[in-house]
Amino acid sequence: MSTNKLPSIAIIGAGWLGKPLARALRAQDYPLTVSCSHADKTANLVAQGIPAVSATLTSEPQGDWQSLLANKDIAVCLLPASRGNHADSPLAEQITQLLLMLKQYHVGKFIFVSSTSIYQKTNNTLTETSTLNPSSTVYAAEQLIQQQQDIDYTIIRFAGLISEDRNPTRSLSKKSADGHIFDAGASPVNLIHQSDAIGVIQAVIKQQCWGQIFNACCDQHASRQAFYQQGAKQLGITVPRFTSDNSKPDCIIANDKLKALLSYQFKHQSATDLVT
Repeated sequence: MSTNKLPSIAIIGAGWLGKPLARALRAQDYPLTVSCSHADKTANLVAQGIPAVSATLTSEPQGDWQSLLANKDIAVCLLPASRGNHADSPLAEQITQLLLMLKQYHVGKFIFVSSTSIYQKTNNTLTETSTLNPSSTVYAAEQLIQQQQDIDYTIIRFAGLISEDRNPTRSLSKKSADGHIFDAGASPVNLIHQSDAIGVIQAVIKQQCWGQIFNACCDQHASRQAFYQQGAKQLGITVPRFTSDNSKPDCIIANDKLKALLSYQFKHQSATDLVT
């Protein structure tokens, strides 16, 4: 570890989760650098007092990866699985490049933000050892991380990410206003608020908890109908309608391991209070 009292951190991806994570860590005096995919976003973060560089992963690394990774103790990867930091290359290809650079710059610790979409959905409670879906966009990336030998890692599989400004109720409401009726109203929702997502990453960093895979999802699981209808009423928009047709597995993402090992207490324990 570096000579700083707190570990120095590279945050890879300054999007919806990366920017507030950087602000939260800076507020606790962690030395850090954030990567952005566009120069204007980089300049904006620097103007806010957050050290940032332009760096992307395409067919090969582009940008100032040296400033991002040199003399860092921990790298936190927040590349989106679907489009990977606005790049054309698949996430697994980007992770291959990233792992090589972490070794090149001697970054010994790695947090990979993954997704509970990796699981094969069934009508059961899903734990970290449940059956995985090899066709998931994060599956190959996770396999690469777990197969390497030289870097201590922890993988956090987040449930659906939500916040006051990222609320899927609006999308459902808009479709309902056009007459759409949704099915699987009785199926449970598996969500986590942005503030808890940041809190979980901070807990891993603070406690130096490595060699683990965690599910990260709030404690309680309202039905789809209860969650979206209550959310729409709070927002004053068209209330979505549901049928009981069961087109979705009644799976619940378990968070017991996270709470036990990290002693983490969720700020938003129920899906129905996630946006209040």
